[in-house]
Amino acid sequence: MTISKNNKMMAHVNYRVRITLQDSRTFIGTFKAFDRHMNLILSECEEFRRVKAKAMHSPPNFELSWFRIGNSYLHPEKVPWEAISRLLSQCIYGGKIDNEFDQRLLASFLAKLFVPASFESHFPLGPPETELAMPEGIGRDQFLSWIEALGHRQTPAWLGLPTNAETVLLIERGHDMIGKLLKMQLLEDDEEDLAYEATPMAVPGAGETKTPEGRPSWMKTLAQTAEGWLGILPKEIPTLRRTAENIKDPLYRYFEREVNLAERLVTDIRRDLSDVLLIYQGTKKQTNYHRNLLTDLNRGIIPTSWRRYAFPPNFPVAPFVADLALRARQMEKLGHTSAEGGANALRTVSVWLGGLFNPEAYLTATRQSVAQANSWSLEELVLDMDVVEGAADSDGAFSVKGLKIQGAQWKDGALHLSSDIMTDIPQASFKWIRAPPGEPRPTSHAGKHLITLPVYLNSTRRELLFTVDLPIKTAPGGDGRAEEFTFYERGVALIASIALT
Repeated sequence: MTISKNNKMMAHVNYRVRITLQDSRTFIGTFKAFDRHMNLILSECEEFRRVKAKAMHSPPNFELSWFRIGNSYLHPEKVPWEAISRLLSQCIYGGKIDNEFDQRLLASFLAKLFVPASFESHFPLGPPETELAMPEGIGRDQFLSWIEALGHRQTPAWLGLPTNAETVLLIERGHDMIGKLLKMQLLEDDEEDLAYEATPMAVPGAGETKTPEGRPSWMKTLAQTAEGWLGILPKEIPTLRRTAENIKDPLYRYFEREVNLAERLVTDIRRDLSDVLLIYQGTKKQTNYHRNLLTDLNRGIIPTSWRRYAFPPNFPVAPFVADLALRARQMEKLGHTSAEGGANALRTVSVWLGGLFNPEAYLTATRQSVAQANSWSLEELVLDMDVVEGAADSDGAFSVKGLKIQGAQWKDGALHLSSDIMTDIPQASFKWIRAPPGEPRPTSHAGKHLITLPVYLNSTRRELLFTVDLPIKTAPGGDGRAEEFTFYERGVALIASIALT
């Protein structure tokens, strides 16, 4: 039951209180939680009881006897499990959990373990395949002995993770190691001065030609790399033509900003790479900007002037340029589509969400576009995602491609748990549905249980874009709660792009 913040009992939480029962027993402790049956939880609590003296002939003398709570038997059904779970999930030493999905993960563990059935022998503490059950014992020494007998190697399945969880961690470490190796330039003259100053340029028309002889080997390698990057980056990106009519469309304005950003960034990078070739050939004199540029590129670091959109920290420059080339191709397609079909044609384009420079703004633009077209309020619109074959064919739907899902796979119209590290979502349809403000989100759709999953920018899970509700496979006749907890324990999530990994 949800307790109102205006409840008088809430004012006493975290205060030292004295509680006196009808049998004259007194409890003193820190008030932590209560439930609708007025069961109270006190921490650091002690019990006081008045006991008469044994000698009847002596004058009346009362003394306080100290007892620790928990000595008497309490039936499992009378334990305030909801209050205990609330206490363990909210009253955490060091601060409250500020991540929504970490909070759901903790709540799933509490909902599985803190139940009346936990008092029974052989209560399962993990999935059935782990064969991990509650030990038979009542004393601390018995539980410690059981823990020591578990062994030093435990499977990730004990925490609800798939058996290949360690493989995922090793892959992430491998990616990190490869990124660091890409930055290392194992060349013979790596100790030479990187701020190499070219020899004086020849006077134009004097008949002299410059040759790259005498340049350090790292500069030769860098020049060859620059030529390759110039080959994959488009020479120009057609910009969107603005008119008085299409500028009113929020989606058009968003794509215009994206294309302009891509055009400026690609132009600046191509100019820098061309300068690198001219410096190598001896036809251009270096400046401080070029020296810093050559130093960064030689070390595999992304130059500061190129960092205009989000990417993981310590990301090497080589895959950065490859990722930018893919983004530029998408911007080229958007420019051609707008030139041929106008602003309305942009609604039918299947967008690579992870290839946008500002994916969150794309969701905002689609929401504003639907609200403007139907004269609806933004607060009334709720995002609905569906997996489709081909482009989105329904009215008001936007087609998105390139999504990946970790820990699960899409099959037969629902999500199924999978041992694969990552699987593809062929095509997704995003649609904004009108719902009255304040109405609770539905927990089922078409007879299938819905669960809320996060969508991250890349597999580092540092940038949360938004959340979506998707159906999951449930057991026949079940309410889907157990399967929902399993999905949270597995850390199932959607990834917008794996290019920046």
